[in-house]
Amino acid sequence: MIKVEHLYKSFGDLQVLKDICLDLVPGRCNMIIGASGSGKTVLLKNLIGLLEPDSGEIWYGGKRLSDMDYEAKSRLRQKIGVLFQGSALFDFETVLGNVMFPMNFFTDWTEDQKRERARFCLDRVNVKGADDKYPNELSGGMQKRVGIARAIALNPDFLFCDEPNSGLDPYTSGLIDKLIHGITEEYGITTVINTHDMNSMLEIGDKIEFIHGGTILWEGDRHTILSTDCQELRTFVGANVLARRIIG
Repeated sequence: MIKVEHLYKSFGDLQVLKDICLDLVPGRCNMIIGASGSGKTVLLKNLIGLLEPDSGEIWYGGKRLSDMDYEAKSRLRQKIGVLFQGSALFDFETVLGNVMFPMNFFTDWTEDQKRERARFCLDRVNVKGADDKYPNELSGGMQKRVGIARAIALNPDFLFCDEPNSGLDPYTSGLIDKLIHGITEEYGITTVINTHDMNSMLEIGDKIEFIHGGTILWEGDRHTILSTDCQELRTFVGANVLARRIIG
């Protein structure tokens, strides 16, 4: 379980996060939604330790992140998988090499064991026959799949996804949503997804947190989001639906 209490984060005079409090549901797809600039990516970076909050607490299963020493944080990082926006694959590594990359740092497995695990993960995300290809030889959707395979390579307890559907067409976005949701349920991973994609919210949003101006204004799920009385969320949803109609 991940719990956040009274989190604040500023950059100079700009306050980005203000009194963030949330409880993320274990083993489910938790979504942090909001417009660009609302603070959701900064929040995600605080959750995975890429940024440190100015004040407030982040808890992982009863252990406070700020109390962890270097060794404890290193052990926690091995339980965290991250799918970055744009996939962030290494251009100089093959598909297989990209998926094996975290194993090289965090395991003492043999090369055969790492290859076996990498191929298992690639098979799970339905990437076949691409072991020796490089990222620039893959479509955007395939790159996302390889990014997911790398994120689950160490069998994480927590999976963080930053705008997983960014740059993808609606059909491919739907496939990525189903893949993330299926992996979450199959392995009991606590998944946290930053998104502004309405289809994703309605398809896989087990718990949804709406952030606006650096503050959580609403929480609910895909079944209640369309009936909200939060005016800021209604405006956000309406703008999202309108943009979808224009693009589609």
